[in-house]
Amino acid sequence: MIGKAIATALIGILIAAPAFGFGAGGGGIGIGAPMETLMPGPPGNVTATAGEAMATVSFSPPKTNGIKPITVYTVTAYPGHVQAQGAKSPIVVTGLKSGETYTFRVSAHSAIGTGLASAPSNCVTPR
Repeated sequence: MIGKAIATALIGILIAAPAFGFGAGGGGIGIGAPMETLMPGPPGNVTATAGEAMATVSFSPPKTNGIKPITVYTVTAYPGHVQAQGAKSPIVVTGLKSGETYTFRVSAHSAIGTGLASAPSNCVTPR
């Protein structure tokens, strides 16, 4: 008798559970909202200018901030995955190899997490 009651309760929980998880429809901000509405969107218009073993990367803020303010942006260089962070555009990435060609992607971070990375920047070759 007790086993049947527990099984019935578990089935009820399993059926109701998706309504309380991220990405379970609903479409609004909060419980049941898709993760992409909670996180910052990707920054746009990423452009890079080469310097002496460094690059200056400019970008536009994301179209959507999610539900929390953006706290920091991270710029990642490809190849090499050299990173730099800042509160706003532009961000200077140092430690690059002279003569090597790089592109850059920018991601926005909030208290909820990290949003998708931007499209790659133009190619630059530091001196």
